[in-house]
Amino acid sequence: MLDYFTYQFHGALVCLHSIPLYHATDDVDTRAITRRLREDGNLIGVLSTDNSKSDEELLEMSRTWDIVGVDIISGVSCKSPYEWVDRTGSAWEFTDNGRNKETFNVVAYDFGIKHNILRRLASYGCKITVVPSTWPTSETLKIKPDGVLFSNGPGDPSAVEVVKELIRKVPVFGICMGHQLLGQALGGKTFKMKFGHHGGNHPVRNLRNGCVEISAQNHNYAVDPECLPEGVEVSHVNLNDGSCAGLVS
Repeated sequence: MLDYFTYQFHGALVCLHSIPLYHATDDVDTRAITRRLREDGNLIGVLSTDNSKSDEELLEMSRTWDIVGVDIISGVSCKSPYEWVDRTGSAWEFTDNGRNKETFNVVAYDFGIKHNILRRLASYGCKITVVPSTWPTSETLKIKPDGVLFSNGPGDPSAVEVVKELIRKVPVFGICMGHQLLGQALGGKTFKMKFGHHGGNHPVRNLRNGCVEISAQNHNYAVDPECLPEGVEVSHVNLNDGSCAGLVS
């Protein structure tokens, strides 16, 4: 099975693996690309507008790059801690539950965090300190947080170690990448999915109450439920493919 492809736009030729497919003046057959991805899963690709690159050079770029074990997070994380205060705008607010009640001090590790996650926490009255992905555990504990959030982010969760140092020392929760990191820190394993989950309207069943929740997802890795140790249970399941969508310990 091939694990790479390349298209050179505005160049002399567009290639898939080592087979010429299209000249620059031709239309790209997106249905052919879709069929290929449907059979082989996610493929490493190269998009280029550099006419000086040969097909073989572009193919070599795709062959030699791999997402597994690569630290992409450091390039998207903040460089220093900061306080987040913005709440969800009134036009988008959908609940007042939890407002004007007890305030929780939350430290959010930024692995590429979505600002709307921070807005939702602020809307519930949380005091939020956002810290870089490599922020030392000792510094986090000095803040005396009521909880630590491990955020969403790109890449392979195996490239991050900080979660193991904080687990069991303070209440923790994670979203997307953070969820996968918690699975590893609790003794489980993650694996690269064939297609990943991307886009909106992913149905997820909450196994504790039986409700189906609609979610937006964008990730290529998942926690292997078969590898979770005793004391860690799957709490949510993706109904499209049965993969683990949440866990508790």
